[in-house]
Amino acid sequence: MIITALCGMLFFVINSRRGVMILAYLELGAAVASLALYIVVRRTRRLLLWTLLYLIPFLTIMMIALYMPRSSPSVFLWVYIVPVLCHLLLGQRLGLAVSVFYILVALVMFLYKNPAYLHSNQYAEIANITLSLAATLAFAYVYEFSSHRSRSDLMVMASTDPLTRLANLYRFREAFDYEKRRALRLNSPLSVLVLDLDHFKAVNDSHGHKVGDLVLIHVAQRLRERLRGTDLPCRVGGEEFTVLLPDTGRDEAVLVAETLRELIEQQPYRGGRLVIPLSCSIGVAEWGADGDTIDELVEAADQRLYIAKQRGRNQVVAEG
Repeated sequence: MIITALCGMLFFVINSRRGVMILAYLELGAAVASLALYIVVRRTRRLLLWTLLYLIPFLTIMMIALYMPRSSPSVFLWVYIVPVLCHLLLGQRLGLAVSVFYILVALVMFLYKNPAYLHSNQYAEIANITLSLAATLAFAYVYEFSSHRSRSDLMVMASTDPLTRLANLYRFREAFDYEKRRALRLNSPLSVLVLDLDHFKAVNDSHGHKVGDLVLIHVAQRLRERLRGTDLPCRVGGEEFTVLLPDTGRDEAVLVAETLRELIEQQPYRGGRLVIPLSCSIGVAEWGADGDTIDELVEAADQRLYIAKQRGRNQVVAEG
């Protein structure tokens, strides 16, 4: 936007001296608007809306400049920044749509002002212009597509436990913030489970950490199988897992926890001839009754998990 403002002021001076006052004042208006938007976009939550309010007038003024009788033919060179600018600011799909629209408008304007290219059969020049614009558009699209995929992969890596492919603590906190806002809006319950495998250290000591990792993967698969698509199982470290249960009160959460406990107990890890019996202890906490923040809920569920361990393990505790 700063660059747009500086360019607008520069061309205001140039076009004023050339006597093209309509275009000069349009560019001055674009410069002032760009400076105003520079302040607004740093505070707004509606970034796409303000981006369009910046971009559409800027591109439209470019088309008007192409159409003006006294404008220089070199103005057409600015069209080459259209696909780059649109993809950087609007993303892959919307950027492509806006780019194609304005490129087509620019080509029509150019041929309208320069009919000699059509009447004198200068098709090679038209092909050069069209193909170079198409290449610029394709490169911008491919770059944005690759960049979007890379960002998506990085986000998955940043929010996923590399061993079990469950969500990690970062993703768990992010999901809780979202579900808490939703629960406040809809007045719906929200619960958290903290699950810890019993005697897991003995598994590592007896069979090695490689087998221990396979056991953790096995447990993660059991969690995925039994939980709803809206539930979020996470591995937060070692043999400890958490589960976020939207639209679930304490009583329902206890039933879910008992189902998970029975499932893990009934399905031991099997690797060839090796069979490892498993069990787990689970603490349950409900948002509101046991705390308001994720730290308070996890602490409450952790305390109940500790009680379950003291009582002999392989059980669910929801109070205390």
